[in-house]
Amino acid sequence: MGSRSVKTFLVALLLAAPLAWAQTGSVQGEVEIFVVGADGKEQPKADRSGVVVYLTGYTEEPPAEVAVMSQAQKTFMPGVLPIVAGQKVEFLNKDVVLHNVFSRSVARKFDAGKNRPGEKYVETFKKTGIIDVYCDIHEQMVATLVVVPNRAFAVTGKDGRFTLSGVRPGRHPIFAVHRRDEKSDIARAEVVVEAGRTSTARLKLVETRTDDTHLDKRGKKYTPRPDYIEKDR
Repeated sequence: MGSRSVKTFLVALLLAAPLAWAQTGSVQGEVEIFVVGADGKEQPKADRSGVVVYLTGYTEEPPAEVAVMSQAQKTFMPGVLPIVAGQKVEFLNKDVVLHNVFSRSVARKFDAGKNRPGEKYVETFKKTGIIDVYCDIHEQMVATLVVVPNRAFAVTGKDGRFTLSGVRPGRHPIFAVHRRDEKSDIARAEVVVEAGRTSTARLKLVETRTDDTHLDKRGKKYTPRPDYIEKDR
């Protein structure tokens, strides 16, 4: 093979390599949620929305866009937000009252301070993990950030179904996380993904947290506080 032929072959090989890596598969499936009844038996839950399903086993760069978790009507929207490690999140106060977003989770501690209506706070989450998010002023405000290693994730609807697209081929652990508790409600299975094919997975979760009781950012019980629209930080 002449030098020109060798160069042509190498160029073709280099051009083909990204195409080979670009071949991905997908995963479709369903998450079942059960609650424990008064008799101690597991009962299926009708609404299976808000479950984050994601794969591990490889990492990807986070998207450039900033994810948004708003505060409106004294509620976090969305209540569960999956992001890729390294991605930024904007906590935007769209309410008419003061808020103070914070987390005391082991995975990531932060304190946005007091934010007036229209103000925002941006935080970067570099490590994977489950992060409970609260407001230091309104005890009923609870949310969850799920920081995952790649873009193969989805949030279930009421029927509990999900689709993960653009998944790299291989055998991967697959997880399902529900509600606001970094220590429980995590289901795990394994799935084999092939390029150009759709694999299936089924996961089961049992709710272990019955309420959203938590402490304020100082680690103390909440005390009744009036709403403030204008107040210094």
